[in-house]
Amino acid sequence: MKPWAPILIFLLITGLILAAGCTGTLPAQKGQTPAPPASPATGLSPAKITPADLTDQVKEAVLYAKENGKEKAIAEFNDPNGSFVRNGVYIFTERYDGTALAEPFEQELVGTNIGNMTDRYGVPLVKNLQETARYGIGYVSYDYPNPQDKKTITPKLSVVADVDGSYYIGAGTYAGSGMVYPSIGIGPKSREYTVGNLTTFVKSAVSYAKENGKEKALIAFNDPKGQFADGELTLIAVDYNGTVLANSLTPDTANNRINLINYHDPDGVTTIREMRDLALQGGGYSYTVAAVTKDGRTGYAPKIDYAEPVDDTYWVFSGIIVPEYEQLREGNLTGITVRSHTRTELYDLVDRAVTYAKVNGKERTLAEINNPKGEFVNGDLFVWAEDFNGTLLADPYWKEGIGKNWMDYSDPYGSKTTVLNINAIRSGTGFTHAMFMDTARGRGTSVPKLLYAKAVDDTWWIGSGIYGVQKT
Repeated sequence: MKPWAPILIFLLITGLILAAGCTGTLPAQKGQTPAPPASPATGLSPAKITPADLTDQVKEAVLYAKENGKEKAIAEFNDPNGSFVRNGVYIFTERYDGTALAEPFEQELVGTNIGNMTDRYGVPLVKNLQETARYGIGYVSYDYPNPQDKKTITPKLSVVADVDGSYYIGAGTYAGSGMVYPSIGIGPKSREYTVGNLTTFVKSAVSYAKENGKEKALIAFNDPKGQFADGELTLIAVDYNGTVLANSLTPDTANNRINLINYHDPDGVTTIREMRDLALQGGGYSYTVAAVTKDGRTGYAPKIDYAEPVDDTYWVFSGIIVPEYEQLREGNLTGITVRSHTRTELYDLVDRAVTYAKVNGKERTLAEINNPKGEFVNGDLFVWAEDFNGTLLADPYWKEGIGKNWMDYSDPYGSKTTVLNINAIRSGTGFTHAMFMDTARGRGTSVPKLLYAKAVDDTWWIGSGIYGVQKT
């Protein structure tokens, strides 16, 4: 089930809010270290706060640690009644070797090594916290049991910052307690936009930067009234570590040099990492979702982003809502395919198919995948298989595509579905977006699709996807 379906659109990330540290109880997964039971919910229900609020609290905690020393700081951070527990937001602290130093509401974690902890979708959350903190300061998203909501697995965002190279500090909140997935990831619509407009806009920024130098370019990109802030078209500049250098839409991310390499959108797609990988390959298009709020209800519209390198130190991107889905700005779902499956169902199906392949071998697995009535087909939720060279090996519905190579295929917008799938596997995330024909229903038009792919071994992989948009 390969290409022709355009890849779903990348979302401009910015103005995020964070999720708390490593708190809660994680259901044990294979190869995963389960966390101890969550402590009482005291202090775990943040008021509505902004990303800047959390950033300030973490920066204040880092300063406190540097001025008062590690021992005193850890004692203060571990105190559930201490000065750094405010409106339900608290500080957590860990060494880079994975040892928890401060968890005021999960004292049982203190002194234990949680470095191998993963979330429901296999995201190595502690390792991601460590990676981001080493870049200075940034946001990390993952899914985690919320002790305030019967330990329901809930999206979270955490802000983390390095202290002295041996340990880091963080703070955050759960979805529902703040703007975990911001609608300000996209600017106001001031006119009709096309993908051609998007491409030209980004390329003009690259030309400007090459002609005028990095320092002058970043000043121009940061100007909310300048030539690179054209309503919905807003230029964002990022280095290859994933740190924001310029962003006029949410200047806090640029002013604080916020790292977003481990931020993911509501579908689990690490948007900055995905676009960074495209920039390293010369540039390209990808998809994400943009939060759109109408009449108090928030839904997600498919968005296309275009990224291009400036030089060997940074790259730029911008994005727009896919033109065919403009009606979603008004909450209008007429004629729009709505998802009938969840991200969890998608992940579990692929994970089960990969396990089957490792137990039963490649030949038997491909035969089972090719069977429209097989165990890996649930209506329009099914798996397909490809090798890492881009050749489709098996698909229950798209027989004409089997045996053909799709590595260089581009959808009508120029996005390369196979390349993005493989990049997602190699980055360890697995999730990406696409626009793809609904082969299960035989529909010829492209539909937004969330994809998840996982390697069986170093030669081939299995993928699946859920069609449609999240209902507003």
